[in-house]
Amino acid sequence: MSDSEQPATPEGTPQAPTLGQTLQNARLAHDLTLEQVAAELRIEVKQLKALEDNRFTDIGVPVFVKGYLKQYGTRLGLDVRDLLAAYYHQTDLSDVQIQPNRTIKLRDERQITVWFLAAIVLLAVVVGLVVWWWNGGNLELTGRSSSASTSSTTTAAPAALPVDAAPPTAAAPPTAAPIEQAPVVPVEQPPVEQPSSEPAAVVSEPVADDAAESQAEVDVVPPTDPVSLEFTFTGESWAEVTDARGERLLYGLNAPGRQVVVRGEPPFDIVLGNANAVRLVVAGADYPIPARGREGERARFRVDVAEE
Repeated sequence: MSDSEQPATPEGTPQAPTLGQTLQNARLAHDLTLEQVAAELRIEVKQLKALEDNRFTDIGVPVFVKGYLKQYGTRLGLDVRDLLAAYYHQTDLSDVQIQPNRTIKLRDERQITVWFLAAIVLLAVVVGLVVWWWNGGNLELTGRSSSASTSSTTTAAPAALPVDAAPPTAAAPPTAAPIEQAPVVPVEQPPVEQPSSEPAAVVSEPVADDAAESQAEVDVVPPTDPVSLEFTFTGESWAEVTDARGERLLYGLNAPGRQVVVRGEPPFDIVLGNANAVRLVVAGADYPIPARGREGERARFRVDVAEE
């Protein structure tokens, strides 16, 4: 039996109103429009229109149809049981149980498990970082304390030397006793020189001769002539030159192409930062920079013209 088909009645017998007509008559009796009822019940107008036209299949499954019937009938003041009886009489659609494939939960258990494991891992990482930082801080403090104790021990070690050397220092006063007795001898000498003035003259003559001889020896020593050193820099290099008097003849950074000539008293102490980029001429002759005493490109050596 279709929704549009009506049950057969004997001729002359008044036909009972259908479910849709009952709903429509009740709505018109309350002087309501479909739009007013739809807005009040929050049901689409087309769904209410389908109920009044007995087009139940347009609404959907029977569960939805019966739900709309209950709301619509209650609003119109009709007996819901009579409406459902009329619905079952007009249709042969069976109720369909709609069941979800799985239970819907507000929080998925898998997601909760994942977040829980992630929180545990994050907590473990944080704890590990805190422990590592703490141990590293202790190690650093331990290293500082050990270095401080080592430096204090190193500093205290030289201080112990004077303590050990104290006994020799304490033994110095006995040595000072002869120094106090020494002035006694000169005191007795003047009376010996007084009896005769001639020995004094004889003694003074050798002294004068010795002084003359020593003066002669000083005059014989020839003065040291200054020696020239010529530096030619083919590359940037640091240079420091000090002569025998301790006078610094050259000191600083030299640019490529610079040529410097200095004079001083040998021997010379020379330090070159980039020895391979320096050409040295000593007293007009090329002087090869020795390989001994080099530390990479840095060279430290002495030039003694007398030895050369």
